[in-house]
Amino acid sequence: MAEAEAAYKYIINEQEVASEKLILAGDSAGGHLALSLLVHLHKPHPSIPWIDAKFSKPGLLLLLSPCLSVHHEPPSYVRNASVDTLTPKFVRRAISLFLTGRAKATKIDEAPEMNSPYMEFLTPEPRIDWQTVLPSRVWVSAGGDEIFLDYITEWARTVQDIVGGDCVTLEVGVGKEHVWQWLETLIDEGLKKSFLKGKLGDERIFEATSAIGKAVLDRMPGQQGDT
Repeated sequence: MAEAEAAYKYIINEQEVASEKLILAGDSAGGHLALSLLVHLHKPHPSIPWIDAKFSKPGLLLLLSPCLSVHHEPPSYVRNASVDTLTPKFVRRAISLFLTGRAKATKIDEAPEMNSPYMEFLTPEPRIDWQTVLPSRVWVSAGGDEIFLDYITEWARTVQDIVGGDCVTLEVGVGKEHVWQWLETLIDEGLKKSFLKGKLGDERIFEATSAIGKAVLDRMPGQQGDT
């Protein structure tokens, strides 16, 4: 989080970019970091030097299959375990490594710090004031076959109720896996070959990534999705 704050300061101080013109984006664990930074901008973490008051929140937040909890395992963990590219075992090991420095495949025992608002976004203690923390425009995506699906949809609908449905958009890719926008671009060799041959007019080329670009345009002030 300290590195994310440093990057945020650099863009605003050194590059002289107004915070409201910034797009904060993250996929998977990067989505977790993006939310941690937003909470930190509102209420600085005690272990990180106080952030300047002028560093307000960005204009747009994009979350792709974000990790929203370090200990909650929704029903989709079981339901989609055999079809997602991400497995519960891998997630448990990654979270264990993040929290303890040791990669364990079992679920982490709950501890008070696991519900910290800088770490937990489903059941944080104390509660997070999403109305104040989130930018005015938020776009969240999930794959219909991913293990994070249930808690992503739960979180998105919760914040929609708080800040308004017009401000928060949830898009679920039917039959899609975790961070499918990036994976389809990387894995589909046919699309990559077509792209390298210059066949950019084919609508299949980077269709998933194009959807992200459209989401950005739709939610930026004075822009339209067909520009």
